[in-house]
Amino acid sequence: MAYREVPRMEIKEIIRRWQAGNSQRRIAASTGLSRDTVRKYLAAAQAEGIAQGGPAPTEDQLSRLATISWLGPRAAKTPRQDLLEPWSDQIYQWITKDRLQMTRIHELLAVRGCQVSYPSQRRFIVNRNWRKRSKTTVRMADTPPGEVAEADFCRLGMITDLATGKRKAVWAMVIVIDHSRHCFVWPMQQHKLPDVIAGLEAAWAFFGGMPKYLVVSQRWKGMGRSDGV
Repeated sequence: MAYREVPRMEIKEIIRRWQAGNSQRRIAASTGLSRDTVRKYLAAAQAEGIAQGGPAPTEDQLSRLATISWLGPRAAKTPRQDLLEPWSDQIYQWITKDRLQMTRIHELLAVRGCQVSYPSQRRFIVNRNWRKRSKTTVRMADTPPGEVAEADFCRLGMITDLATGKRKAVWAMVIVIDHSRHCFVWPMQQHKLPDVIAGLEAAWAFFGGMPKYLVVSQRWKGMGRSDGV
């Protein structure tokens, strides 16, 4: 069985729902993940000493859980993977030379006529080990109050549109003040520039002012969404 990569925030959400008493079936339905994936991460969480009636996982525990997605069996080759083979050299260049994020690569492939799902593209790249994650964490130096904020972008999970009954992805912009580590999360269904601006304005209203510097995640640049931010 092959497992897809699950972002750190989704792992945290799986554990949060489990500790709130949700069943594996309900967690799978609410997050859009398969029951096998939910079962795998809950088993790993319990091996880490995380209990259903205990405290939330620590950052160290989440970091270790986030690495197991790279240890699962490789996915079998599918017709969708065959569609990506002719683009192999171009994808490799986008990742290694241009340092684009997978979401941006998915957009570029689509406009060039290569219509594959994002999970299929991700499996294609991960199976070739083209994106090696650094195990080194670089901490920023302490900053004065209100000096620096960090902005990142992530996928929260899936929700059901009550009007159409279709499943839609929910994204979030996360702003963290370096000095206090106070966090602001702005959910959105799209990550276009107007959505980002609205989120930033809401963040500054929440914090009661703007920081002197805003450190933007490299992922925004790879997605082509950082213009004007």
